[in-house]
Amino acid sequence: MNYIYDITLNLNKKLYEFYEWKEEDNPEFILKIPVYKVDLETFLDIKYNEIIVDKKILDEIEDKTECYSPNSIDIIRYACIFVCDEGIIAIEFDSAGNNYMKSSISVDEENEILDIMNNIKYKVIDYKIKNYLKKEKKYLTRNEEIVQKNMLKRLNNMYKNNENLKLKYIFFEMYNEKIEDINKIYDKLINLLLNSDEKSKKLENVINLVEYRKIMSNNS
Repeated sequence: MNYIYDITLNLNKKLYEFYEWKEEDNPEFILKIPVYKVDLETFLDIKYNEIIVDKKILDEIEDKTECYSPNSIDIIRYACIFVCDEGIIAIEFDSAGNNYMKSSISVDEENEILDIMNNIKYKVIDYKIKNYLKKEKKYLTRNEEIVQKNMLKRLNNMYKNNENLKLKYIFFEMYNEKIEDINKIYDKLINLLLNSDEKSKKLENVINLVEYRKIMSNNS
């Protein structure tokens, strides 16, 4: 078994690249963690999809990850790092072998690990893909995800509060079309937000304009 020592991980249910980490994330300092070198296809499957690994892997990594805490050394039961020539990812598994936490690492630590693993043999990992997230979901950066959730909340509030004129105005600006069915307007705007990268920025601008005009009207 090969190990990596003294690195910082930010394990979350969704993978965030190192440059997206936030101060409030509470990253962990890892004293020791098992590492496997894998081929590119395996690495991409693990990084972008939901997988389940064979029990043999769980047995190999069980209780092998040590994490620093102020008064003791904590143990992460099932965790390891996967390395290929293109990158590095840390995974925490549950007792059934499902990955449920992932972490990237800093560029400096990644370069150091790649140098260390240069002469290590590849490991064949027995795993299955449960959900092809890479193919089914578009990738959003952390900031894009925050913006999208904010716009969803604002559209939902307009819909729940029966602010129909606002929704009609937003719809016309986005589609250059007038319709009266508010349910259809709402559904199409939500679908646009979730599925169109090109128009989501324009939608954000129109929503901001609508709410800005309301503020100006209230102050006049």
